[in-house]
Formats: sequence, C-alpha cells, structure tokens
Amino acid sequence: MGGDKFNPNDFTYQTRINIGFNNIKGKWSSAQAEFSDNSLRICGHPVMERWEDNYMKTLADIATFNGGVILEVGFGLGISATYIQKNKIVRHIIIEANCDVFQKAKCFAQNARYPVQLIFSFWEDCISKMDDEILDGILFDTYPLQANEIHKNHFNFFNEAYRLLKNGGVFTYYSDEINDFSQEHLKFLAEAGFKKISSRVCEVKPPADCQYWQNNTILAPIIIK
Repeated sequence: MGGDKFNPNDFTYQTRINIGFNNIKGKWSSAQAEFSDNSLRICGHPVMERWEDNYMKTLADIATFNGGVILEVGFGLGISATYIQKNKIVRHIIIEANCDVFQKAKCFAQNARYPVQLIFSFWEDCISKMDDEILDGILFDTYPLQANEIHKNHFNFFNEAYRLLKNGGVFTYYSDEINDFSQEHLKFLAEAGFKKISSRVCEVKPPADCQYWQNNTILAPIIIK
C-alpha cells in the first residue's frame, strides 16, 4: 500500500479480496448494516471501525478549514460527521447509499448544530445534479464495491471534486496511503486539475485483527482547488 503497484503479499489487499465482491453493489443499498460499539459491517465487509476516530477528526478539520458548505460522501459510523459539526460551517450535505446507515444519518441530522441535507444515493447516481463550484469543502470516504476499486475508489471522484469546489475549496478523503502519495495517486489528482497538493500523516492504532489496515499511520490529503 502507498506504492505504485499492489503487493500480492499485502495483508489488506488479500483480506479484502477474500471477503468477496460479487455483485455487492446490487445488494448494498438494502443490505442490513451490522452496528456495534466499535464497528460497522455491510455484506460481511468491515466498512468502518472506531479506531479511525483520530483520522476522521483530521479529515473533518481539513474539509472544514474554510467553513461554508461541506459535502461528506459516506456517513459510516458518523465519526467524521460529528467532527464536521463541531467546526464552524454553514451547511452539511451527506450522501449515503445504505438504507440502515441512512437512517442513522437521519437521526444525526435531527440533533446537528448546523443544517444537514441528506441524499440517499450512490454518489455516481446523484453527483451530476449538483451545480459547479458550490462547495467550500469535501470529505470523501466510501467503501470500494468492486475488487478493482480496492485502494483507489476515491480516484473516480477526483474530477467531480474539482468541478464542485469553489476556488480555494479544500478536498480530503480516506487515502489508503501510509505516509505519502503514490505516483499513480498524484497522476489522477493532476489529471483532474489539482495542483495544490499537500498532506498530513495521521497516527492510528488499528487492532491486530483489523481486516483493512495494518499500519500505524494513514496519509490525510489536503487538496486545494
């Protein structure tokens, strides 16, 4: 992870492949979400775990640096959404594609400090309806629904992020990089139009049995239009 090519011996890559990706997108919206105090699982996949808290706070702080209107793609356990609402913003748009998780987001919105607009959809199905240059910040954190999206499902969103952000707007996301951008990663950002690219390295402590992350750091992108 964090390199130009997948390592066939990489724990995270092997585990995700073994979980199974056969037609999960067709099942995802209506699939039962399994919530516990520390995790969220859908279709048997570990979507989010509580150890990500520090990383989610970092991403939320980056996305809300300018305040204003913030788009969050993927609600998960609501960790980053909670941190977004602790910062000074104007409006919080959330796109979520799983019905059970969306219900959690609805409960969250009822008690949110700042107005929340909820959209029940895969981002690919609704994002074209949003006008250009309307957002001050974006936080993208969705789960890969196909094997070929592992470690790179965020790449497909880069063009839309550039379109939606105002000049000076900030984009961040779950990077799937340990401490630096891979050359492939930088290539996709550049092709989308982004030139102001920096990052923070965030310390995390995933448990030994975590199925999707086995390192003590994750890169937090800071991408400015």
